[in-house]
Amino acid sequence: MKILKLLAASSLLICTLSACGGGGGGTTTGGTDTVVSGVATKGPFLQDSTVNVYAVANGVKGALLVQAKTSDNNGSYSANLGSYTGPVIVEVSGTYQDEATGGTVTVADTAPIRAALPLVQGSVTLPVTPLTELAVQKTGGSLSAADITAANTLVSEIFKVDIVATLPVAPTAVALSGATQAQKDYTLALAAVSQMASQAAGASNTEKLQSALADLSQGISATGMNTTVSTTFQGALTDFVANPNNQTGVSDTTSTSLVNAGTLSKSYTLSLSGNASAAQAIQFDLVLPQGVTVNTDSLDSSLLAGSLAMHEAYTGALVAARYTSGTVTVGIVSTPGVSTGAFATVTCNIPAGTTAPAASAFSVSNVTVLDASENPMSGVAVQIN
Repeated sequence: MKILKLLAASSLLICTLSACGGGGGGTTTGGTDTVVSGVATKGPFLQDSTVNVYAVANGVKGALLVQAKTSDNNGSYSANLGSYTGPVIVEVSGTYQDEATGGTVTVADTAPIRAALPLVQGSVTLPVTPLTELAVQKTGGSLSAADITAANTLVSEIFKVDIVATLPVAPTAVALSGATQAQKDYTLALAAVSQMASQAAGASNTEKLQSALADLSQGISATGMNTTVSTTFQGALTDFVANPNNQTGVSDTTSTSLVNAGTLSKSYTLSLSGNASAAQAIQFDLVLPQGVTVNTDSLDSSLLAGSLAMHEAYTGALVAARYTSGTVTVGIVSTPGVSTGAFATVTCNIPAGTTAPAASAFSVSNVTVLDASENPMSGVAVQIN
């Protein structure tokens, strides 16, 4: 296969290049003041909802740094913290339109929705959502930088979206039409939580939400989400898309990465062996063990950015990857050349309650390697470990 011609011209590569990017932890440094901004959404909080940003000291919530207000009915907010740098916890209270019921719900300041970051400095983006609230709960009350990072990472892995680097959008067809796959997944995950809350025990909407989040929190551990809670969440997601109040236009839950919610992620390293010094293009199939999946874009089955990460030496390479029926097909064009050794990391979803398979459970087939003149090369193999 002439990879340099066929791959570069294919819609596979075009889709990958147009969708490349991804979450980077939610922080971009720059400027003299620290500014935290983003969206507050359960559904989106309405204008003039309250956003309080607190310092964190010695692992506990400290002084109020600033109080801000949401600036529109999409939950947008911005809070200037002046010269402060360090960990923060953000709390939001006010009113929002509930996705599942369509009603207007009030979140009291005594039971706010929270989000935490281990470090804010410069310009920082942070959504405040039930999933970030869930992460705060999973810190176990310790707001050390390490515990905040671990909790944010765990919840992100469980729900297949970076909960602090991705901004959910309003749960409407118009908003979702211009959203990334990650934003769509985040928005629908929040709608599923709303559906869970509508069916949960409690005398008030606040109690129902707290009950749903408590169930999720208790069902999540370092091994993933337990089967009972995973089934409840998936059922709520299915119920929401069939709900007459669903304004997202989504009617098929398999169009999102949320079909993998509840699983944990494990990363494997892809490497080249043999004399690859003259290689400039590689294509191969990576066959996954049964039950193991990757996160993909629902439109074309291309891998999302977090599922296949090229190593630093290949930052400028053209990369395309698509998942079909248990197999990931990968194509790479690197005009500076390809080196023997590790070149990428693939992150897979491991079913909840199961042990992550060894690298030997994967297989690699249909390897094609070309030099700069598009001549096939032999003696070069792709390995996973």
